[in-house]
Amino acid sequence: MNITPLTLKDCRQVAQLHQATFYRGWNEKDFESFLKELCVFGFKIEQKGVFCGYILWREVAGEAEILTLGISPSFKRMGMGNKLLNALVESLKAHRISKLFLEVAEDNQEAQDFYIKNGFISLGKRPNYYLRPENKLVHALSFLKSIEG
Repeated sequence: MNITPLTLKDCRQVAQLHQATFYRGWNEKDFESFLKELCVFGFKIEQKGVFCGYILWREVAGEAEILTLGISPSFKRMGMGNKLLNALVESLKAHRISKLFLEVAEDNQEAQDFYIKNGFISLGKRPNYYLRPENKLVHALSFLKSIEG
């Protein structure tokens, strides 16, 4: 497995996976806009040259926030999400960032379990944050991971 920084050339693949994974997936231009920001970074993971997943985050005022993480369904449960998250944590340590935040939809139990298993703690919820089919609203759950040294 190979983890490298995301570039603008990766935006099409990342957008395709995001749209296949999330109800309101972001498009290629969305990812281009993010990656053009000076405070937004990302990694992709590949296996034998095949794109398997990505993580995108923002660093502001000494803190970081995961914007999105996605693993191709055919590569789930192979530790790739863990590897991307570990690469992010190492990058944050190098930048002396000690807090990592994220939000997860309340109906996404798989993501909640993943982040809790990786040392995130629940901070609370943001009511009616995510839109689902038929205009149903779902709460966002906020999580924090403290980054040690």
